[in-house]
Amino acid sequence: MQQEKKFDFNQTIGFILIAILFGVFYYLNKPSEEQIEKQKKELVQKQEQAKKQEQLNKTASQKLFEEVDTTQAKDVEVSNDKIKVKFSPKGAQISDVQIIGYDAYNVKKDGHKDPLHLIKEGSNTFNLSFKSKQGAIINVSDLIFVPQIQKNANNTIVTFTANALNSQIQYIYTIGDSYGIDFEVKTQGLSNITSDNKVDLAWNMNGFSTEKGKDQEKYWSHTYFQFKGNKDIEYELFGADEWKEEDAISWVANKQQFFATVLSNEEGFKDTNGGSVNSDKQDLVHSKYYHLNSKIDLKNSEINTKFTWDFIPLDYKMLKNYNDKGFQNLIDFGWGLFGWLNKYFFLNVFKWLASVGITYGWVIFLMTIVVKLILSPIMYKQNRQSALMKVIRPELNEINEKYKDSKDAMKKQQETMAIYRNAGINPLAGCLPALLQIPIFYALFRFFPNLIDLRGVPFWFVDDLTAFDDLIKLPEWVPFLNGHLSIFALLYIVAMMIYFKVSGSMDNFQMPQQEGMPNMQFMKYMMYIMPLFFFVFLNNYASGLSWYYLVSNTINIFIVLYIKKYMINEAKIHEIIKANKAKPKKQGKFASRMQDMMKQAQEMQEQQKGKKK
Repeated sequence: MQQEKKFDFNQTIGFILIAILFGVFYYLNKPSEEQIEKQKKELVQKQEQAKKQEQLNKTASQKLFEEVDTTQAKDVEVSNDKIKVKFSPKGAQISDVQIIGYDAYNVKKDGHKDPLHLIKEGSNTFNLSFKSKQGAIINVSDLIFVPQIQKNANNTIVTFTANALNSQIQYIYTIGDSYGIDFEVKTQGLSNITSDNKVDLAWNMNGFSTEKGKDQEKYWSHTYFQFKGNKDIEYELFGADEWKEEDAISWVANKQQFFATVLSNEEGFKDTNGGSVNSDKQDLVHSKYYHLNSKIDLKNSEINTKFTWDFIPLDYKMLKNYNDKGFQNLIDFGWGLFGWLNKYFFLNVFKWLASVGITYGWVIFLMTIVVKLILSPIMYKQNRQSALMKVIRPELNEINEKYKDSKDAMKKQQETMAIYRNAGINPLAGCLPALLQIPIFYALFRFFPNLIDLRGVPFWFVDDLTAFDDLIKLPEWVPFLNGHLSIFALLYIVAMMIYFKVSGSMDNFQMPQQEGMPNMQFMKYMMYIMPLFFFVFLNNYASGLSWYYLVSNTINIFIVLYIKKYMINEAKIHEIIKANKAKPKKQGKFASRMQDMMKQAQEMQEQQKGKKK
């Protein structure tokens, strides 16, 4: 018997003493006002010193490099049918990148659409830095370059040049007809400026928020990278997105939910560290802040290295044929079996149904039916099992009433198994179908928020199938719901409860409590609470997933009703059970051995109880 827990006075006193000790420790170690003021002054001094050093570096750069006529140093714009790019003469930076054919979500605008920029307004900084012979830090991003534009077949070549005394730095960009930009860095006479044998590379980027579901956007946004000579990609989806690697890395991607900015290097980045952090809640413009630091080895005291910038929409089919770098793996469809299901089953089924030309909301509807047809044998067994269990429940209740004493547990177990056997029911048969459906259930959680085809696509009252629907507004102070109620998520929960009712799932918890078994009443309460957790989650998730589950559960309801009405004859099953009870029981060797083992186990249990008494 479980003993009742009593109030432990000594334990309470112990907790109080520990709290007092912590309080005294904090008070004794609390810095004084003088110390706090001193720390503030030191911080201000450090900030001022950093500003002075930055100004000294800029002054040193201006002295080393030639002044440029402002009429020559101007922005350059280049575009093709996929991207529109702007270059700035300061630092020869890519200052603006617009992806053509896609829109960014803007809640303040009618239609909620803006041109989609991955880079703009100085959000991207690529810097090479080294120490001059005079000891000053030269940041190439501070230099003013002069651009020169050339046309070559389908390519546009933009060359930025910064000249110093007997030396030169060039950034050469080549834009073709793809999402990529070839980027070459070349120097001449760099040894006249520096004695370093390495150059520091720093890439910082503020990722713009382009999606309606801000929380989901941050969740799916991270830095990804690939080791040189390896096709697998590395990332940290959970926890701090912060990493450091010594081995050469072929490319690094600042991934957002549906787009990515990728920087590749032919020779590989070495001694690299990078990562990303979520933007502040007050910052509604950005979703992530990305950073990357690495080093470039000088060859013959010169920089001569080739990079590639790729500004890509995360479309799996397109990226698979885009290049051989494996960019399609940036789409987080899941690992192992889950990823396989999404890439080779759900995606192909979706594309095949979409080729008919119907709207994507109805494509999801038809995809649900296709999945149900494929799973129909499993679903039939599962629902038939549930219906049969309901039919024999009165028989099981009789046995529970007959054998209430714990001493009769073995007899109750034997007669219960006989009921199952006579009715042709395997009590464990319902577990396997449920387990087989778990991979599909989980795979879909990855599929809908990462399918760019659904991005910004409306359906009925939903304006984006990859984000939540928020037709019903709520006050912001309501916890967990983020100021809205998702209609699809709400209807899905209603459909789930109806399915529980018609399938008899709740009836399984009406059976009397058996010794050693979980508390059925508690499990029943959990079955009521579970839909609430599902709703809170789906309320802020992709509405396409909620729509899929709503359709799936509605189909399940009709399947159960059909099985009960046309495929299961309750009266006939009761007659079979009664007839089987009257027949003499023939027991096989295996069943006989199992019965003997159960009897021995019961006898040992009774002996142990006697010893305790």
